[in-house]
Amino acid sequence: MKTRPSLGILVALLFSLPSLAQQTYQPISVLNVEIDTIPVSFPEQEQFKNDVTGNTVKVLHAVENTGFQFYNSVSFRNDKEGIIAGGTRLRLRSTQDGGKHWKGFSFSGFANAFYSTAIYENQFYVVGASRYIFRNDDLNTEWEAFDVNTLGESKYALRHPKFYKIKFSPSGFGIIVGDNNGKPLVLKTTDKGAPWKKVKLNGLQTDEVSLSDVFIFPDDTIRLLSFTGNVYESSNEGKDWSLLRRGKEGESLNSIAFATKKEGYIAGLQGLLLKTTDGGKTWEQIDTTVLGRGANISSLEYTKDHRLLLTTAESFQDEKNNAPIFSIDKEGKISPFLSAKGQTFVFDAYGLFLLNDNAFLLDRDKLYKIKV
Repeated sequence: MKTRPSLGILVALLFSLPSLAQQTYQPISVLNVEIDTIPVSFPEQEQFKNDVTGNTVKVLHAVENTGFQFYNSVSFRNDKEGIIAGGTRLRLRSTQDGGKHWKGFSFSGFANAFYSTAIYENQFYVVGASRYIFRNDDLNTEWEAFDVNTLGESKYALRHPKFYKIKFSPSGFGIIVGDNNGKPLVLKTTDKGAPWKKVKLNGLQTDEVSLSDVFIFPDDTIRLLSFTGNVYESSNEGKDWSLLRRGKEGESLNSIAFATKKEGYIAGLQGLLLKTTDGGKTWEQIDTTVLGRGANISSLEYTKDHRLLLTTAESFQDEKNNAPIFSIDKEGKISPFLSAKGQTFVFDAYGLFLLNDNAFLLDRDKLYKIKV
């Protein structure tokens, strides 16, 4: 089903959107932009054996045409209900039966993409190259949108932000990181996603660029990662920031994860993986040759038993290794976590989400459900 507004409406929306000029969520229909809803079904789900663990891997979703769509973030609140999000045109799909049937949405008529999804208290959140924070309660009702431009110092201060990650702590403290016209941008909520506030970044480097990822500890201590490899910490909900690590020239980092306040990793392009065991005072570079030549590390997530899972991009180009996901044990050994004879994993887009004993893994073409 499509609703297509006139050119005059689109122009008016781009420059005003007065109906959303308030600090609250509004139904997505208020946007009046082009909205596609497309049902997609996979009743006979593909399965194959993971040669590493011997467990069965299920394929929950497959892209019909990779030319103009991809999905790079995934969140499930249980085995049945979940979403995947990506681009272009702010694409989103939701399922309520474990991937057999999906409802597809497109919230934009342009080439912008979603980058990150999250769940808090059963609410789904999605952000990306858009000034809206999208939210849904039950995957049955209409999606809502929060216009972050209402948080700007002036009318057009936050017209074109890019949000790369959204995360919540167990208490409902939430952080969104990204940039606005190349400058670092952080939003926070202390009330479970409503409302959001712009964070003053006192303590960040004056020449800081985009922020790529964030990690929130159970006590709401925040650690930020910038694309240039800088790591910052705040212990007072973002009022003040201290520099834990200064990035080196040529680094490009995009993922951060900590098991404890002391032990954690940051990672990024060209297989760069750095570990700290003293809370960020010192960092050790980990040998990632096993990942394959030129592999880019895209996501880091700790399991409940403190194994670190990491996903890679472009490692399929190395004939010696085509595993898309690896694990690091407590001794620091890196091993393939998913491998299957006859399977090709094309990792142009990527997402990793852990739920109970399962990992949900996205590549350019498919969504996999893997036993952890």
